[in-house]
Amino acid sequence: MEQYEVIFLDEDKKTILDRQFVNSGESVKYKGKMPSKEPINQVKYMFDGWIGEEKLECVNENLTLIAKYIAETNLKESEALINASLENAKNANIHSVMEAGQKIANAQKALENDTRTPEEIVNEILQNGKAEIGAEVNKENIER
Repeated sequence: MEQYEVIFLDEDKKTILDRQFVNSGESVKYKGKMPSKEPINQVKYMFDGWIGEEKLECVNENLTLIAKYIAETNLKESEALINASLENAKNANIHSVMEAGQKIANAQKALENDTRTPEEIVNEILQNGKAEIGAEVNKENIER
């Protein structure tokens, strides 16, 4: 059975973190210690997987994977942005629901104060709809 070499490198592309030989078609997992990166300008970094990690499920060639890192400050900023966006969306939804509720309440009051029968209301709505459709047809004829 054919075997392939899988090498896990640190971000510098020189430091070997793990090396394994895998049978063709098999999956492979990193067996070394958790990769880490020294802080730069007081920015801490967190391991974020491997470049090319999608190939680890079924190895059919020699692989070299490189460690990826993400700045922790980016995580905190992203989390704050996500939370702010969720809060804005929640507030917008609450506002929309309140606005819709107010419209329903206003319509209900208008109906309660309306002295027309339900049939008269339906007929008026139908007449208004016909008038609007007629206006659109006339507008199209004028534009021609």
